[in-house]
Amino acid sequence: MKITISGSLGNVSKPLAKKLVASGHEVTVISSSSDRSEAIKALGAKPAIGSVSDVLFLEKAFAGADAVYVMTPPNMGGSNILANMTEAGNAFAKAIKNSGIKRVVMLSSIGADLPNGTGPIAGIYNIEKIYETLENTSITFLRAGFFYTNFYHDVPIIKGAGIIGANYSARNCSSLRASGRYCDCRCRRIRKNRIRNKCSLYC
Repeated sequence: MKITISGSLGNVSKPLAKKLVASGHEVTVISSSSDRSEAIKALGAKPAIGSVSDVLFLEKAFAGADAVYVMTPPNMGGSNILANMTEAGNAFAKAIKNSGIKRVVMLSSIGADLPNGTGPIAGIYNIEKIYETLENTSITFLRAGFFYTNFYHDVPIIKGAGIIGANYSARNCSSLRASGRYCDCRCRRIRKNRIRNKCSLYC
């Protein structure tokens, strides 16, 4: 299969690209940084460098693809983060439609079924709703829980104050996932075509 994935060389996209290439697929990796080109090539994949808000760029990156894996970068700008995320979602959706992509797997989030009260996740809710309007496209929303690698963001405060500064209730338990293993689920979903037109999976 010819597969295009977004997310550059992130904690999920990099191991996903490795697995897909190792399985014999032709993989294109979208990144906003030209500095990543050589590292992407080293994986055996083709780099596509540009902005995920640029519809024409995305159409070129999706050209001829049998399937795409899409995720919206979490840090898309200041006080307008929800608007920026939604703009990127619109660009992805237009490119998917214009390119005639039939199979889409989207990295979503737990809580993306709620329209508000979830902070930045509300932007992912907006994107899911945009994708739901796509016709003749099989879409799987993977609503992830919490990745171990998220703790890397806490390293500075751990070093500086000796604490993990976040809202983790002692009363609640979270399901943690290893991003490397999580990409196995994506590999299976990208390759699986016989699936409901729109569905959500909690992994």
